[in-house]
Amino acid sequence: MKTANATLQDLVTAELRWDPSIDAANIGVTAHDGAITLSGHVANYWQFVAAEQAAKRVRGVVAVASELDVHLPASSRRDDTDIAEELSHTLAHSISLPVGSVKATVRKGSVTLEGTVTWSSQREAAERMARHAAGITQISNRITIKAATSAHDVEKDIRAALHRRANLDANGVHVSVQGNVATLTGTVSSLAEDRAVWWAASAAPGIERVVDQLTVLPAPALAGSLR
Repeated sequence: MKTANATLQDLVTAELRWDPSIDAANIGVTAHDGAITLSGHVANYWQFVAAEQAAKRVRGVVAVASELDVHLPASSRRDDTDIAEELSHTLAHSISLPVGSVKATVRKGSVTLEGTVTWSSQREAAERMARHAAGITQISNRITIKAATSAHDVEKDIRAALHRRANLDANGVHVSVQGNVATLTGTVSSLAEDRAVWWAASAAPGIERVVDQLTVLPAPALAGSLR
């Protein structure tokens, strides 16, 4: 009879093999109390990211540690200058980023992103662009989020955004902002509402991280629905 760890290991292995963007032949999987460790190597950085995301999709996984290496085949290796020129052009012409806000440096295929942006979505967008560059082996995202000028104003803007959303009742939600961090407390009636609140807060200018301390308390069933 299989242990829970062995079963979870099999499930993650199956998910890796199921994903057509991943060549799982050289990926090892170990499981311990819901924590998954990926080892071995893949042929490009895109597969490195996809493997981690695939493991996180599996029910029962609570944490993923990736010890994968990127072993580029000879046909995929590129000069650092070529990669840097491609990334420079991509970042400079992106409609998602302010001109000149993000710079990329490349050393032995490893990319470092630096700069300052207003929204966390812009930081994530820059990293997604870099992932598509052939020949990279690693990305270090050091882009910072521009601090909000007034925590009070940001809190007010987040509360207003929450109350505009048709898919949630924000009356039980409280928001506090310190620096680039927004903390959510209070109650919502479902996990879907919890996620909607998180997304609304993370979209605020100057917010780099959202701490979700919301409690999910399902609303009582209506009397009419029990008949």
